[in-house]
Amino acid sequence: MTQPSRRFEVKIPIPLNRLHTVQAWLNSHALGFEKCYPDRFVNSLYLDDAHLERYEENLSGISFRKKVRIRWYDDLADVHNAKLEFKLREAGKGYKVTFGLDFDFNKNRAQWPSILRYAYRSLPHRGQILWGNEQMPVLICRYQRQYFESTCRRIRATFDQDMHVYDQRYHAKLNLHKQVSLGAYVLLELKTDEQYEPDLAALIATCPLRPSRHSKYVNGIRMLTWY
Repeated sequence: MTQPSRRFEVKIPIPLNRLHTVQAWLNSHALGFEKCYPDRFVNSLYLDDAHLERYEENLSGISFRKKVRIRWYDDLADVHNAKLEFKLREAGKGYKVTFGLDFDFNKNRAQWPSILRYAYRSLPHRGQILWGNEQMPVLICRYQRQYFESTCRRIRATFDQDMHVYDQRYHAKLNLHKQVSLGAYVLLELKTDEQYEPDLAALIATCPLRPSRHSKYVNGIRMLTWY
């Protein structure tokens, strides 16, 4: 398990016709943002309870919110080094609690009950307790991410594009065949540790677009509902 560190996270959805403007702003900023990691695909399985309480929390915007997801990178169907993440947000600050786990679509013939039971048993006791009742697979979100960091190493920026979701709600088996787009936009996320909040605020004040609330999980359910 990794130790949680509190951070501020700001999200800015960018229409495609404004993408070059925002990229130029970040590239020319005095903080000197540079690529810090190769581009890669991010895959996240979002889990919830039978009443979708985690979805309702995020939709309502209450002060304390929680997301439960299993995350892995690059190949969608061939999972390596998956992590169970509890993403918690309280009073504007967020942090993650993360556990490594055994998560493999091929071992259990892609049957969700077997996949998740195997993953649950691979966790330490604290991870099993934190997982609780959020064991219903809701959706898998996949996108391509670019990584940047300021030269002072205080602020991180990512651009997420080509965001799609795969509905898992009514499937006993893994569904990777039918994807739904989250829309024609790119998502910029700006992140910093809590002690550097003033630096992040100063950066956002110069941005050509305004931040807004955004959740891939919430937007994913909305798109699947109306698809």
